[in-house]
Amino acid sequence: MKRYIFFIACFFIYTSNLFADIKLPAIISDNMMLQQEMKIPIWGWADPGEKISLQPNWPDAKAVQVTADSNGNWKVDLKTPQAGGPYELQIKGKNTLTVKNILVGEVWVGSGQSNMEMPVEGWPNQPVKNSDEEIKNAENPKMRLFTVEKNTAIDPLNDVKGKWVMATPETVATFSATAYFFGKDLYKSLKEPIGLIHTSWGGTVAEAWTSEKALRKLGDFDKELNTMDSIKPNIDAIKAEDKANQQKWKEAVANPSARYAQTTFDDSNWKTMQLPQLWEDAGYPDLDGIVWYRTTVNVPKDWEGKTLKLDIGPIDDIDITWFNGEKIGETKKEGFYWAAERTYTIPGELVKAGENQISIRVVDFGGNGGVYGKKEQLKIYPENGDPKEGVSLAKAWKFYIERKAAVLKLSENPNRPAALYNAMLAPIIPYGIKGVVWYQGESNVGRAAQYERLFPLMIKSWRKEWNECDFPFYFVQIAPFGYAGDGTASAALRDAQRKSLQVKNTGMAVLLDIGSLETIHPPNKEEVGRRLSLLALDKTYGENVVSSGPTVDKMKVRGNEVILYFNNAKGGLKAQDSLNAFEIAGADGNFVQAKAVIKKNQITLTSDKVQQPISARYAWKDKAQGVLFNQAGLPASSFEISK
Repeated sequence: MKRYIFFIACFFIYTSNLFADIKLPAIISDNMMLQQEMKIPIWGWADPGEKISLQPNWPDAKAVQVTADSNGNWKVDLKTPQAGGPYELQIKGKNTLTVKNILVGEVWVGSGQSNMEMPVEGWPNQPVKNSDEEIKNAENPKMRLFTVEKNTAIDPLNDVKGKWVMATPETVATFSATAYFFGKDLYKSLKEPIGLIHTSWGGTVAEAWTSEKALRKLGDFDKELNTMDSIKPNIDAIKAEDKANQQKWKEAVANPSARYAQTTFDDSNWKTMQLPQLWEDAGYPDLDGIVWYRTTVNVPKDWEGKTLKLDIGPIDDIDITWFNGEKIGETKKEGFYWAAERTYTIPGELVKAGENQISIRVVDFGGNGGVYGKKEQLKIYPENGDPKEGVSLAKAWKFYIERKAAVLKLSENPNRPAALYNAMLAPIIPYGIKGVVWYQGESNVGRAAQYERLFPLMIKSWRKEWNECDFPFYFVQIAPFGYAGDGTASAALRDAQRKSLQVKNTGMAVLLDIGSLETIHPPNKEEVGRRLSLLALDKTYGENVVSSGPTVDKMKVRGNEVILYFNNAKGGLKAQDSLNAFEIAGADGNFVQAKAVIKKNQITLTSDKVQQPISARYAWKDKAQGVLFNQAGLPASSFEISK
C-alpha cells in the first residue's frame, strides 16, 4: 500500500500571555489522533526561557527538549511511528502534563459550510439517510473526532475550543455527516485508526476561510480588509459600541409591529417597487434592514370564503406575511432560509370578494435582500385549484424602509473575509494532517468567475500556511438545487469547481445524481463520504479504485458536429436517462438543446439550429440532473467548453 508522507516544514509563530504552568492548545489533548510516520509539531506555552522535555512512549521514541521563547511560545517536532496505540505523551517543565489515550493513524480535516456541518443525526425536517442505523452502530474507539467550536476573529487566534472524543453513538450523532462517512469508509479499507478534525460553519463563503495575506493577492476584498485593519487600534471601545447597537437591532427584529399590516393603515406616501426584485437591483445597493411591502389583490366572487394559497417564492432573508391584517405565515432564520420558497395558506374566513390586502415584513441581515424569485412564483390561487390559473402578484408593490440594520464596525458576521480562517483554522495549524476534505460553494453561487480564482488561491494558501507541501485536497461539487427558480448560476459555480482540478493533488466528488431539489442539503451523506473516500483511496493511498466520473478533456468541431472527448471513462461512457442535458452554440452564443450520441469515450452533438457550432455545455441549469456516467457508476460534472 503506497503512502505519501508529508513533512511539516513551516514554523508557526505565536504571541501569548505568560504562563506560570505549561499550557497546551485544545487540539493537543487526551484521545487525540496523530498522523503516522510524520514529523508532527507539538506546541504550547510556558514561562519565557522555561526548559521543556517531551517524552512519548511509542516504540523507539526519544525524549526531546525545547526552550520557550521570549514570549513563552514553544514548539517541537516529534517523529511518529506506524499506526497504533494507545500511547501517552509526557510534557515536563515547571509542571508536568500527560496526554493520554493517543492513537497514531490517518488524520484528515473536514471543512466548509452547512453541507459539511450537517450532523449525522440531521436537522429538523432535513434528515440524513439511514442516520438512526448509522448512529446505533457508531461505536469505534479507533476513530477519533474533534469539532472546532464556531468563532470569528479579526486577527489569527492561537487556540480554539473543542476536544477529541472517541466515536460513539452519542458523539457521532452530532458530528459532521460528510466527514464521518468519509472517515468510516477509510477505516473500512485501511484498517487503521482515523482522526477527523471538523471545522465548518453553515452559510459561509470561501473568502471567510482564506487568510488576509492570501486575499490581498486577489484584491477583491481589500475594502473589507482595510476597514478591519483601521479599527484594530480602538478595538475595545468599538466592541462596546457595537454590542449596544446590535442589541437594539436584535430587539427590533424580534418584536415586529403589525401596524403596517392593518387594512386601515394609510400607505399613500410609500414608494413602489416592482416585484419580484432584489433591493440591490432596484436602486438600493447598500440596504440591509427591515422593509415592508403592501399590495391589494382583486379576489374573484367564486373564491370568497375559500382557502387560498399564497406563493411568494424565495425571500432574502426572513419574513412575516399578513392577509387582511391577519398573520398567515412566517419563515425564520433556520437553515437556508434565504433560499426557501414561501407558500402560505390563507384561511377561507379571511377571504372576501373584491380587494384584499397582503402585507409582507422582510428582514435582511446582510448582502442581498428582498423578494427575488421568478414572476411565475408570485401568485395567489385556491387551495384545490391549478396554480397556473391563479392571480399573478408580479407587479409594483408599495414598500417602506422601517429600519436599517445595525452598522457594526466590528461585525460578528462569519462571512467577513478571513474571519473564519483567523478563528477556526489558523489556531490548529500546523497540526500534523494527511489532507483535507471540503464541502462548500453554495454561498458563493452567483460569483463563479471570482470563485474560479478564489478557490485555487485558498487551497494553495492553506498548503503554504500549513507546511509548504501539496497535501491532498478533495472537495465536493455542489448539488443541483433551485437557488432562484431554475437559473444557471450554480451550474457556473460547479464549472468553476471543476476548473479548480487544475491545482495539483486535488479531486472532486460530483453529486449531480444524488442531489435533492427539495433541499440544499442532500440527505445521502453516506454516498458523499464514500465518493470522497474513493478519491483518497485512489490518489493518496494508492489503491486501484475508480475515483472520478467522466471528465471532459477536449472538443473538436467537424462540420455541424461537436465531438467531445472524455477522460476517466474506461470501458466507455453510459447514459442512465435521455441525454437531453447537452447544448451547443454558434458564434452568437445562443445555446440550444443538442442531440447526443455516445461512442465509447466520445459524445457527438448536433442540432439543426446550429450549423457552425463553437461551444458546448452539459447540465447547465441549477436543477440539472446527471445523466452521463462512466462504467463505475460515477457521474460527469457540469461543464462548458469551447473550441
